[in-house]
Amino acid sequence: MRIDGTREGLRQAMAWLHTWVGLLLGWLLFAIFLSGSMAFFKLELNHWSRPELHGLGREAHGVTAIQLADAETALQRLAPQAQSWRLTPADERRPLAALSWREPASAGQRARFEQRWLDPAGGEPVAARATFGAGEFFYRFHFELRSAQQSRWILEGRWLVGLATLLMLVALLSGIVTHRRIFKDFFTFRPRAKAGQRAWLDAHNLSAVLALPFFLVITFSGLMTLHSQYMPAGIAAAYGKQTNAYFSELAGEPTPRKRGGSKAEAAALPLIGEAGWGRVLSQAQALLPGARIEAVALQREGDRTVVELNRHDGDRLQYRGPRLLFDAATLQLLHQVDVTAPAAKTYGVLYGLHIARFADLPLRGLLFGFGLLGSAMVATGLVLWCVKRRAEVDRRKQALSFGHRLVNTLNIGTIAGLPLAMAAFFHANRLLPTGLPERPDAELKVFFAVWGLSLIGSALGCGWRRLFAVGAVAFAGLPVLDALTGPGLAQGSAVIVAVDTGFVATALLLGLLAWHCKPVARRASPTPERPAAQVGCAG
Repeated sequence: MRIDGTREGLRQAMAWLHTWVGLLLGWLLFAIFLSGSMAFFKLELNHWSRPELHGLGREAHGVTAIQLADAETALQRLAPQAQSWRLTPADERRPLAALSWREPASAGQRARFEQRWLDPAGGEPVAARATFGAGEFFYRFHFELRSAQQSRWILEGRWLVGLATLLMLVALLSGIVTHRRIFKDFFTFRPRAKAGQRAWLDAHNLSAVLALPFFLVITFSGLMTLHSQYMPAGIAAAYGKQTNAYFSELAGEPTPRKRGGSKAEAAALPLIGEAGWGRVLSQAQALLPGARIEAVALQREGDRTVVELNRHDGDRLQYRGPRLLFDAATLQLLHQVDVTAPAAKTYGVLYGLHIARFADLPLRGLLFGFGLLGSAMVATGLVLWCVKRRAEVDRRKQALSFGHRLVNTLNIGTIAGLPLAMAAFFHANRLLPTGLPERPDAELKVFFAVWGLSLIGSALGCGWRRLFAVGAVAFAGLPVLDALTGPGLAQGSAVIVAVDTGFVATALLLGLLAWHCKPVARRASPTPERPAAQVGCAG
């Protein structure tokens, strides 16, 4: 088939490109879209994953000098040799303040990070179960395909996600060219059309057109967030070996910052004290009037120790807002990071549009809905490929090819199996023993094992209805499991109630899909072979 457009025309060539580019990595794109949609509620899902924190009262928003002094006191007891620490105060999405620190690196091992949460009643640190955190996992899986604990797979996973994202952008642009009646498609949906292909095509067009601007922005901005990995040649050509200068410019910093200190300086971090923290916060309020503080960090940078205050990301569209650097010894301002430079602002806005930390709850709910539409767009496109070719095979009275059966198996195992694997991850978070070694990795193994079993089951004839039904039951059981293994909804915060309500809504959606799915009538094949699994859902 020629795709130069000379014989078939540009639209026909784009239709061919749209079909095959969408199919090539469509299953991966579905997983990226669905996990990325879940990541819009990253902080809420992370809090749900730690039931030890649910019974604690909600803390007042913002950071105070007393709170920072209490964090220093706790750190002296928990990790006196810590080389850096960071306090993230409570806000509308974080019920509790979190204290994290970096332990000194031991022989042959990397530095270890620890985290505790501060009880608002007395400021005492509270330990929670070892978990990757559901929100953190879906966020990482969205662009790394596994976790941050596997450094080698990070690079490979990001390259694969980058390729899939690039193909997604190609599929979107070619789809725009292909559809001549793009605005008419916005109002056209015929779910009861006699021709099943027409119903699936309408569903694919409608889900694509409803949030097309969102898909274009989220795809392009996703590519830009990791542009330095995908396009390093331009950076090397402009900056040579001084690539750190490029990243400093993106962050709005005049010169690269030197993290860490020499071994001779690896003593305990200095204590600022309540009075000192009061001075730092007063200066910050004068320099950034009315601004919320996202985090306060203390870390070594070469020969000095620096206090860094970050402005809250929820106050602006641009990711990584203004930051203030103070000398920990004199408490004098060292530098106010300028994020208004063209490079820093352009990159920060694109990054901010992608992760949407500026969005409040209603807007994040809308973005989550758009993400589900993106998942539906990819899923209906994959199913449409099978439905169209099944109709052609039936018309010619031929047997289904191996490629057709393979695509159908991957469709069922990926589209219906991924929600089930997500539910299994939540169940593993609560049911795995809390003292299990490498517990976060065990949670991930459960996720991938269930997803793999779904693929095997679809290859053995397990259809859409069964996987959707099992996923519905699994999600419906999560609020019950939460009540049995945690303090219960009566003592849980509004965040926990909202997450459990989301689980129930997901169960209802999967149950509705299972109810609407029914096997497509099979005809006898002219050659002896195992009957193919159902191709799609008809309702």
